[in-house]
Amino acid sequence: MKGRGKSLAALLLCYCIWGTQPLYWDLLARFDSMFILCCRILASMAAVWLFLACTGRVRELLAAFRDGALMRRLVPAAFFLAADWALFNWAVANGHVLDTSLGYYMNPMVIFLTGVTLFRERGSALEYAAVLVAFAGVAASWVGYGSFPIVAVLCALSWPAYATAKKAAHADPIVSVGVETTVLAPLALIAALAFFPGEGGIASVRALDAPLLLLSGVVTATPIILYSFAVNGMPFKVVGILQYLSSSISFLCGFLFMGEPVTKQKLTMFAFIAAGLVLFTVGSFRRQKDAGEGE
Repeated sequence: MKGRGKSLAALLLCYCIWGTQPLYWDLLARFDSMFILCCRILASMAAVWLFLACTGRVRELLAAFRDGALMRRLVPAAFFLAADWALFNWAVANGHVLDTSLGYYMNPMVIFLTGVTLFRERGSALEYAAVLVAFAGVAASWVGYGSFPIVAVLCALSWPAYATAKKAAHADPIVSVGVETTVLAPLALIAALAFFPGEGGIASVRALDAPLLLLSGVVTATPIILYSFAVNGMPFKVVGILQYLSSSISFLCGFLFMGEPVTKQKLTMFAFIAAGLVLFTVGSFRRQKDAGEGE
């Protein structure tokens, strides 16, 4: 029970950090979001390498670089990860935090569809119904209000694309993030120096900004480490349900602290997605129960 309690605490802390991250990136709003991405990649690489060094696992990281088959999986994953981070940082900088939270609410259902189509996993009728309800919310938003929720949809797709690449790699989650950020680091450094030497980039860095940019690696890497620890000690269905906590916190951050308006379009999408999540969760529990009884 003590081990499960620690895993639950780690998971809750992980989701709270992920949920409140928009507030952190908003502190750096005067920088170009792509410059923040470059700093985030470089600082995350340093944070993960430091963690692996402190835990005596650098050899695992170096071994991963020598594994050609693994690298063929992780290099594409690295670029999917960069795309997800870039989209999120851009969304925060441009007043779309509520859209990101709506998109991440849809992540479990998109991952479910990916599993069904690419990995031939099975789903229940309720899970399929949940996906249809969620997509109906996107369609209703598009038809009823005349604008396609592009940011929410891209957020719904970006993380599952990364997760799919990671699933195919079968790699340790922390070691793989070390590989991914190390692969991206030279590109991030070149981009920062070549494209962001002036205002909104390097020239805008003040004494108080430097610690925030450096800590962006800790802010990014810490929830990944906590998540990796938590999933080993918690039932996966609990991990899945609690992930809605981070999206809910982000939604509240955007509404309460960052002044984003909750429009009718977003409320309509939220209502459909919430209904879909209820169906999806019930369907997942029933499928896992049936699988357990069949063993």
